Amino acid sequence: MIIILVDQEGRVKYLNRTASIELGNEKQDSIGLLGGELFGCVNSINGDGCGKNRECSECAVRNSVMHTFETGESIYKKEGELEITTNDKSVTLNFIISTKLIQQNSEPLVLLTVDDVTEKKNNDLAFEKAIKRQRALEDIINNSSTMVFLWKAEELWPAEYASENVAKLGYSAEDFIHGHINYGNLVHPDDYQKVWDTLAAKCDDGSDNFTSEYRLITKDGKLLWVSEKTFILRDENGKATHYQGIVEDITERKQAEEAMLQAKLAAEDSNRAKTEFISNINHELRTPLTLIIGFSDLLCSEDYGCLNEQQKSYISTILNNGNHLLKLINDLLDFSNIETGEMELHVNEFRVSDAIDEIEALMMPLSKKKGIDLTCNIEIEKPVIKADLLKFKQILYNLVNNSIKFTEKGGAVTIGGKISDKAVDFFVKDIGIGIAPEDQEKLFKPFFQVDSSSSREFGGTGLGLTLVKKFVEMHGGKVWVESEPGKGSTFGFSIPAEPGNMHC
Repeated sequence: MIIILVDQEGRVKYLNRTASIELGNEKQDSIGLLGGELFGCVNSINGDGCGKNRECSECAVRNSVMHTFETGESIYKKEGELEITTNDKSVTLNFIISTKLIQQNSEPLVLLTVDDVTEKKNNDLAFEKAIKRQRALEDIINNSSTMVFLWKAEELWPAEYASENVAKLGYSAEDFIHGHINYGNLVHPDDYQKVWDTLAAKCDDGSDNFTSEYRLITKDGKLLWVSEKTFILRDENGKATHYQGIVEDITERKQAEEAMLQAKLAAEDSNRAKTEFISNINHELRTPLTLIIGFSDLLCSEDYGCLNEQQKSYISTILNNGNHLLKLINDLLDFSNIETGEMELHVNEFRVSDAIDEIEALMMPLSKKKGIDLTCNIEIEKPVIKADLLKFKQILYNLVNNSIKFTEKGGAVTIGGKISDKAVDFFVKDIGIGIAPEDQEKLFKPFFQVDSSSSREFGGTGLGLTLVKKFVEMHGGKVWVESEPGKGSTFGFSIPAEPGNMHC
C-alpha cells in the first residue's frame, strides 16, 4: 500500500518504500513534489502543476486530501481514478483512498494511503464481460435446436451440465443434473449399443472428438433423430473422465432424406416398369410386323401374280409404313436395352469409307424425293478404325436422317469431318428450320421433340438423338450441336480412333 504525508500546499513530505517502487521515484527526488507530479498525473503535467488545471477539481485524490485539511474529517476507502502518463502512454489507474489528519511538529499533515486496485478492477470487468458473453452464448444455445451436455464418463452418461433447451426432450436441465434421468435412458434401445461401442472405440484410439447420429425417445414417446458432436475430456493419464456433447435435432432433415429416398425408389420402380413394358411390347410387335413387311415385299415382287397400279400403290404404302414402324420399334428396343444395361459394344475393324458410302446410298432416295442436295466431304487420314460398326452406322444414319427430315425441299445436307490417328470427328450440317438455344440442351433427352404437339409436321419417337448420344458415349466420345432458328443446324460427334477409352 502506498503511504504518503502531504502538507497544506499539496506537497509530499514523506513516502514509504512501496510508494517509491510503485511510482518509480526515489525518495529524495519525491520530497517536495506536488501530489500530481509524484503520480505523473496527466492534468498536472498539462496544467503546469497540480491543482492549476481545470480538470483537477474532479481529482478524487486531491479532493480527498483538501477535504481532510478543511474539515478534519478522515476518509475511509473511497474509490477514485487517476489518469497518469507512464512509458509515454496514458493509462487510467483505479484507487482505494483513505485520509487522516495528523500533527507533526505543530504542522498539520494528511496521511494519504492509496491502494492500487487497477488490476483487480480490470479482472472484475473482464469477469463481468465473460459472464455476459457466457449468458449471451447460453441464450443463443437455448433458442436454437442445439442442446449442450457435460456427462460423466460412466454408463448411461449422467449429466453434470445441461442447457435449458433440453426441455424439448420432456425433461428440465435440473432433471438431468440431479440424476432424475440419465441421458442414456433416452437413447433408442436399437441404437444404444452402437453409440456405446463407438464411444468406447474413440476413447481407446485417443480421439479428441467425433460425430455420430442416432435416435432419442422423448418423455412423451416422440422419436427424434439427433447429430452429436462429442468431445472427450481426459485426465493427466489420458483416461476419459467426461464427455461434452453438442446435440442437434436433425429429425426434419432425416424425414426429408427418407422422403427423397422413397421418391427415388418409386421413380426407379416406375422407370424399370416402363423399360420392361417397352421391351415386352417391342418383342410382341416385332413378330407380326416382320410378317407384314415380309409379305408386303413378296407381293411387291409380283412373283406370285401381277398387280395393277392401284394395288402396287397400296402395297408400297404398307411396306413403307411397316419399315418406318419397324425403325421406331428398333429405336425403342435399343433404348430399353441401354436403360437396363443390356446394350453391349462389339468393337471390330472396318473401313470408314465403306460405312459412309452405305449410309449415303441408304439416304439418297429420301434426299432426292425432297430435292435435297446430299454431299459428303470427309478428310480421311486413317482409312481403317476400330469401333462398333452397327452403332457407328446408326449414329450417322440418325444424324443424316434428322437433317433431311428437318430441311425443306430444295435444301442441302453436308456430311463432313476428319479421321486421324487419334480421333474420328464427324458433323452433319443442314440449312433446315434450326433450333432455339433453350431447346438445344433438351435435344438429347429421351422422347423430347422441339414440336411435341400431336399435329406436328415431323414424326418420330424423339429417341434418335438420345441413341446417338448413348452410342457415342459408349465409344468414349461426346456429341455437340450448333444451331440458330431459321439458319439450320450442325450436329457433330467425336470418338477415339482406338478402343482404349470405350465403355465396352
